[in-house]
Amino acid sequence: MDDLLSLPFDQYQRYRLVADLVERVRPGGRPLRILDVGGRTALLRKFLPNDRVELVDVEASEEEGLVLGSGGALPFLDDSFDVVAAFDTLEHVPPRARKAFVAECARVAARHVILAGPYRTPQVDEAEEILMGFLADKLGVKHRYLAEHRDYGLPVRAKVEEWLGSAGGRVLSVGHANLERWLVLMCLELYLDNDPLLRNLAQRFFAFYNASMYSSDHGGAVYRHAVVASLGQSREPSIEGLFDAPAAPQGATRALLAMGLEVIAFDGEKDAWSPELKRLEKVIRGLEKDLSGHKKRLGDTVENLQQHKATLKDERAQRKQEAREQA
Repeated sequence: MDDLLSLPFDQYQRYRLVADLVERVRPGGRPLRILDVGGRTALLRKFLPNDRVELVDVEASEEEGLVLGSGGALPFLDDSFDVVAAFDTLEHVPPRARKAFVAECARVAARHVILAGPYRTPQVDEAEEILMGFLADKLGVKHRYLAEHRDYGLPVRAKVEEWLGSAGGRVLSVGHANLERWLVLMCLELYLDNDPLLRNLAQRFFAFYNASMYSSDHGGAVYRHAVVASLGQSREPSIEGLFDAPAAPQGATRALLAMGLEVIAFDGEKDAWSPELKRLEKVIRGLEKDLSGHKKRLGDTVENLQQHKATLKDERAQRKQEAREQA
């Protein structure tokens, strides 16, 4: 469990939410056969180690048993899995293909479909725009997946619920990740991840949130929903007790504030020593260039000496031969 707590908080959020919902629909405590659509990372296997989690994705990875295939045309028979799940995947499917994706998930699921991720609201769209602006202005980077959210547009949750209902599902949506908190913490996470000197602080931050704040982080407007469809005679999940009360635990604000102050202090110091660091990097590049030139000249000299040595050896051999002939 400790290795899971070290995951980036946003990854932990999505997998923990779905894993907890799977436990709520597990019949008689028995192991389940689960399909993770878009699951090339195989993280769900770590959250549900006693279940048979199979993977399908359009991109390859080294994970054992990964099947290459599209969510819009899953290479499995009807009712092949107890649960079919997708994590932050539907928003990366082109809009015209989303209905087919949802229908395919329902087709190969015998009991439940769980589609977790961000769904379109004005607040969620605005939060993602702010995050992309932070990344561009502060870190000078473009986030591939957030850009795709904007290019495709996030899925409409009501539509997804409607499609699952049309497939015979009894649909329930569960929200998580307070939106304001998600935005602040994502800025913090990506800032920490961008600098190797801050990776240790990032690990402390992830472990603290995942262990102490996840269970209460569901009040107000949220970033992510898990849309759950119960098919056939399968039972619907009870969400009673799924989370703690939606309030930060005692001491959480102080701990996050301390981490934030540490980052602010680092940022200020970084502004002070960054010019010197850049100067030293330039000096190092110059020295490396000089060293490369010296190595080349030394190599040329060694080659000339070797050629001269070979010439002298030939001349000596020739003189010896001439001396023997004269004798």
